[in-house]
Order: sequence, then structure tokens, then C-alpha cells
Amino acid sequence: MLSFEQLWILAKSRKTEIGENYEKYHFPYTKLSTPFKRLKRHEINALMLLTVEKSVDLCRLLKTPFLPLQDIMNNPGYKKFQIGKKAGGERQICAPEQRLKTIQKRLNYFLQAYYLCIKPKEVHGFVVNPHYLKKACNVVENAKPHVKKKHVFNVDLEDFFPSISAKRIKETFASPYFDFSDQIIHALTLLTTFEGKLPIGAPTSPVVSNFVCLALDKDLIGFCESNNLVYTRYADDLTFSSETKIDRKLSLDLIHLILKNNFAINENKLRMRYANSKQTVTGLTVNEKVNVDRKLLKKIRAMLHDLSTNGIEQATQRHFKLTGSVDESHCATFINKLEGYINFVGQVRGKKDSLYGSFKLDLSILKVYH
Repeated sequence: MLSFEQLWILAKSRKTEIGENYEKYHFPYTKLSTPFKRLKRHEINALMLLTVEKSVDLCRLLKTPFLPLQDIMNNPGYKKFQIGKKAGGERQICAPEQRLKTIQKRLNYFLQAYYLCIKPKEVHGFVVNPHYLKKACNVVENAKPHVKKKHVFNVDLEDFFPSISAKRIKETFASPYFDFSDQIIHALTLLTTFEGKLPIGAPTSPVVSNFVCLALDKDLIGFCESNNLVYTRYADDLTFSSETKIDRKLSLDLIHLILKNNFAINENKLRMRYANSKQTVTGLTVNEKVNVDRKLLKKIRAMLHDLSTNGIEQATQRHFKLTGSVDESHCATFINKLEGYINFVGQVRGKKDSLYGSFKLDLSILKVYH
């Protein structure tokens, strides 16, 4: 069977055949010649993206006529607002207006399909895995490789999306990974950036950040393989672990490699954890097995107890620290949040876990009475 790279070359030379299937999401494999009909759906979608050469191809891929698409590129509509960070301070969100958002969602569909074809196995964040692959990319899978390690070194990239400039995105679309024409590079850069950087809030930003990080991932994977380190990345959260000691020189070499790839490091979130202390990866403990942090379990118990003892309104008021009256929307948010915490426990510990089952049953009973 041909490799994906060979299929890409073949698709470039036989663009018409791929192009004829642009409008069909469930592509009629019987109408595609061998070896195209051997491909999985995400691979066909990836080839559809890669065979875009002219503006007419991009318009067809995005299901948008040329003039409206040009207007959106030249006048992108975003709504800016601030939300609080957990550690304090505020984060600026740039939410695209509906026309642009629809186009970005469709573009994201094809970008995700392509990234899935080339992504490193060490990356677990911002990845959409089709059910037929039967593989998960989540915080649990990101944490598993670091279980029972002597040293766990956590690094957080600072201002991840905003630090990725339009110039870097343009260079990514011009790289051998895409090999797009100048016309398409310019169009895709305009569709995925705002005010010269990657906007927090655009549907395309997560997958674009993964493409930009391909060089970083390659460098870190190579370094870790040479130094017996385990590496995983979940968005801007990088984790390194080892059966032996991660000394000062190794950690500094990793830092310099990250800086060399033009990413800044959040010094407040640099952590080295040893086996005799609590080791966490993307919020999960990994000392003996992947598990939920005790703080979250304590929070769930407290919320359930408050709900059972004092009722939904008082529990909601206390949890969100509300000073005024509590309405139905506040109460619904409280229940949804509690349900989300419990489902997360089930995701991490398994659906057959007794603690998860107990939490779920308690909430089901309490919901009947509230």
C-alpha cells in the first residue's frame, strides 16, 4: 500500500478525481479509483485540502462564493471580550462573527483531518479522532506515559495563542507540510488570524497551533529519545519524565530548545516533581496510576453535601459566591458543573469505578428532589 506522502503526490497529479468528490461528505469510494478508495475518510479530507491550488478550489472547499469570501478575509468580524483566568488576571477572547465562524468551522474540519494524518503520537490536545480509529486523545492519554516515573518536569508555554504571529502561520502554510501557492497561503492566513496573531476563540486556532508546533515537537521528541526522556504535549502544557534523574543540565537544555523554537515559558508554572511528592500531568496525578486530584474529589463531595443539606438555591449561591438572588439559570449552571466534574471522574477512573458510580447515583437522586 502506498504511503500518505505518495498518495499526496498522486493526488496532486490527479486533482480532478479528488475534486469531483468535494461536495460529498461520505465519499463514494466505489467511484474513486485504486488506491484512493483504500483511504479512510479523514485521509480523503486531508487530500482534498492539500490539492487546493487556486481561489476557485478554496471557494469550493469552503462552500463560499469568491466575492463573499474575499469580503470576509478583508473585513473579518470579531467580538472582543475579557474572561478571568484561574490564576488571576484576564484573557482576551476574540469570537468570530457568524459568517466567519461558519467558514472557520469548515476549514477546521479539513485541517483536523490532515493533522490527524501527520501528528506525532506524543500530542494529545486539540485533536479530533474519528470513532473508527478507536483511539482517544485527551488528558488521560496525555498523562499515562508519565505514570510511576522518578522525575516529572512540567513546562507551560506563555500566552500560547497570542504568541503565534500571522507571520509564523504564513510560514507554516508555505512549508513543505502544505506547499500551498502564495494566493492560498495569503487567504488561509487572513482566515485564521486577527490583529496579526492567532485569536483565542476562533474554531481554527487550536489545530493551527498544532501545525505551528510541529517543528517544536520534532525537536523535543528527538532530544528526549536521545536522553531517555518521555515527552507529551497537551496544547501549551509540556511534560517530560524519566525513570532516572532529570538534572539541571537536562532541564536547561529542554528550556533552550523551546526558546529556540520561538515560544516563551511561563516561569510561574515550571515544576519538577519527584516520586516522593505529588506528581501531576494536565491536572491528573500520576504517582501510581492516572487518577483524579483529591482536591476535585473533595469539591464534588462538598457540592453534593451542600445540595443535599441546604437545597439547590443555597448551594448555588455559596458555590458561585453570589450576593444577589439566585435564578433558575444559576441553578442549572451549578448542576451542569457538578455533573461535568462527576463525568470527568468517570472518564479518568473508568465507568465501572465505585466512587464514580456513587457520585452519579447521589446526583441522580438529588436531581429528582430539586
